Amino acid sequence: MQWAWYRNFGGGPNYVTPELRKANRAVGWRALLRVGGCLSAALGALVALSLLAFVTGTSKSPVWAPLVLGVLLVGFVWFIRILASAARQREHNREVAAAAARAGRAHGSPGGIRTAGSRFGAAQVQAGAVGEEATALLLDMLLSIPGTAVFHGLLFPYDDKADVDHAVARGNVVFLIDSKLYRWGTYQWDVRRDRDVLVRTDGYGSPRPNAMHVAAEGYRRLLGPQVEVIPLVLLHGRGVTVGPSIISAHGVHLATAAQAMERIGNTLAATIGYWPDNPAVHAALVGKLKPPLPPRPPGPGNAAPGGG
Repeated sequence: MQWAWYRNFGGGPNYVTPELRKANRAVGWRALLRVGGCLSAALGALVALSLLAFVTGTSKSPVWAPLVLGVLLVGFVWFIRILASAARQREHNREVAAAAARAGRAHGSPGGIRTAGSRFGAAQVQAGAVGEEATALLLDMLLSIPGTAVFHGLLFPYDDKADVDHAVARGNVVFLIDSKLYRWGTYQWDVRRDRDVLVRTDGYGSPRPNAMHVAAEGYRRLLGPQVEVIPLVLLHGRGVTVGPSIISAHGVHLATAAQAMERIGNTLAATIGYWPDNPAVHAALVGKLKPPLPPRPPGPGNAAPGGG
């Protein structure tokens, strides 16, 4: 991983704070004390059994071997339970810290395309949702850059049935991101009837129209001329690469996941010290989040997930 921003901002998730380290150290010390108590109790039980065998003169009796083995087994189980409890507590601390770090900086839920199965088909929707969720995991790392906010599932201008998969904002820079999960191959931009289309360089498959430039234009009008809006199509998939034509005729960028993260992260990191946080941009993007769908009522044909 060669992302300069990732190295400069700790090379890890932004929730690893001194408070989290302190809480986890406390968990470790408590676990160590409990392990010490466990060993002391087991050793005390073995010493007591030895003294009892010596006093009663039955040290060579075969009954003592199962008792000693039982003490050792109980001590081992206790030891494992202590370690498991400490691991669960550390994981809980991590989840609490991650939630606190994301609060107010990560908005919406990825995978909203799952609701469009009747429009695009189950297979295409599943691939789209996997791509969106994979991108969301990557974008979470950008929260280590101070002042960065991430948004999932924004309204698409002029089309209430579509959405913008993700947006990342810091200062006066906003990236609008369209996630795609494609099979292997090299992809690049082409123009068909004045429309941006993604094509494979080997000519395999049908052209894939893309309207991210429309989304970018709509959000430029919303956010104002002082905000730089950069539309980007991010490609996931094993063996997926991009060809020489990586910027469409309408200014939409094309990149693999690794290339996109490098480009976005380095751009946002470069704004530190030049552009302060812009609460108005964040508020405007929050106002464009697609509302969550209400849960379907139980009944025939609306089985709960995971059922049957």
